[in-house]
Amino acid sequence: MKKVVLDTSVVVKWFSKEKGSREAKEYLRQFQQGKIDIFLPELVKYELANALLKGKNLSLPVARQAISLFYALPINFVAEEASMAKSSYKLAKELKITYYDACFLTLAGKLKAVLVTANPRHQRKIGGITKLEQL
Repeated sequence: MKKVVLDTSVVVKWFSKEKGSREAKEYLRQFQQGKIDIFLPELVKYELANALLKGKNLSLPVARQAISLFYALPINFVAEEASMAKSSYKLAKELKITYYDACFLTLAGKLKAVLVTANPRHQRKIGGITKLEQL
């Protein structure tokens, strides 16, 4: 089965109506149909909640519902290990990206998974990554 790592720019689109939401929800649909496996670093839980709070400014009831739905999904959350942290730090330095963004790259590399991002700045910086899909 195809392994996919989604960065937070994709996951947040599951809970908003914006450019790329339809494509992001297609990954969720494929996951729910058992066509793909989604893996996310634990970090996404914090980034998603922050994006819903600061970026989307959702009301408390809507945010609670979105968070409940997200946590109810049987997604494979991966805890960061020391070796992954070191790899993420190295990638962040080399690519001049945030450590947070490098965590998604590191996880995709470790799992030999496809990384999906909706962030155009990162698409340019990580364009050399062979397994990258863009929304």
